[in-house]
Amino acid sequence: EGRFEETFGLGRKGFPPPQRRFAQAALSDLLGGVGYFHGRSLVQSPLQERPVPAPDAALFTAGFHQLLLARWDPALSREVIAHWLDLMNAEGWIPREQILGEEARAK
Repeated sequence: EGRFEETFGLGRKGFPPPQRRFAQAALSDLLGGVGYFHGRSLVQSPLQERPVPAPDAALFTAGFHQLLLARWDPALSREVIAHWLDLMNAEGWIPREQILGEEARAK
């Protein structure tokens, strides 16, 4: 709670306790949604008739929540963004949300 108040200052901004607890729960849900995936995705190439497997890759991601994540934990946000950039393909596409691996693709 102390770190949350120090980071976001909702108490000193006048937010009542129920709203501060709600904000803490929302941040907790966001952090619980951070995921690590490893495997191959399928990509469509203009040179191939059907999608082909990409090389094995790792993806550590938190979706589109980088502004909030960066405020809470800048190092964690930088690590997520680094994973996105590591997956950039030759055309500049960054597959920051994807299914990797046979088990995930089977679902």
